[in-house]
Amino acid sequence: MARARLAVALGAGAARGLAHIGVLQVFEETGIEADYVAGTSIGALVGALYAAGVDLRELEKVASNLRLKHLADFVLPGRGGLIGGDKLRGLLNLFLRGKTFDDLRIPLAVVATDLKTGQEVVFREGKLVEAILASCAIPGVFVPVTYRDRLLADGGLVDRVPVRVARSMGPAVVVAVDVGANLSKSRLRTLPEITMQAIDIMQEEIMRLKAREADVFIRPDVGHFNPFRLDRGQELVRRGREAALVALPQILASLKRRKPVKMTRN
Repeated sequence: MARARLAVALGAGAARGLAHIGVLQVFEETGIEADYVAGTSIGALVGALYAAGVDLRELEKVASNLRLKHLADFVLPGRGGLIGGDKLRGLLNLFLRGKTFDDLRIPLAVVATDLKTGQEVVFREGKLVEAILASCAIPGVFVPVTYRDRLLADGGLVDRVPVRVARSMGPAVVVAVDVGANLSKSRLRTLPEITMQAIDIMQEEIMRLKAREADVFIRPDVGHFNPFRLDRGQELVRRGREAALVALPQILASLKRRKPVKMTRN
């Protein structure tokens, strides 16, 4: 069947990224199919679960009950971060069960940052969990991931919303979802919060340009949420749904304008 293709770029934002679940729920409920997914940090995590076919309603239930204790395995100083990542690895393994990129129902790209060179690293093959952990490793919070002589950390350092990566995956309408901070309202009390604020400040001007590069740019009203509080999951999902519903007419119009292509699945 011929139809216009859709690429979704899901951005970084720590706990605020649970809003991505709500956005994808609306897509699914209205029959909008993603043909490509690119994700950074929490966007990579949610995007990978979506691409693997994890039920979004079940994912919402998990998000609603998730707390910091389920993810935080604190480590001794000297490892480059406060949290080791083993608990997050275990949670991801429950959902993904050793899957690789080739096992996914939707092509996925995951963005990380090489701390040694400052280069963007895009995963398109190999083990999913390793790529997600690298993409989610917020500097100073999570221990960086060593991978093939590279020291990898949060992709949000170089590409908060991977619009360009999504567009490179194939000819498609690109819908970008940004869950970045509202800088004017942020409350900075802890090292992780200060780190996230610094990353958001570096990315803010770039995001204004990216908003013009995407065919549709969605920004759920989540910028005032603390990025490290996991007890607001249900509300964050709801905010994602609200933003997606507002953007829905624009998405449908963009898909209608785009020339259809013959769809094939590997």
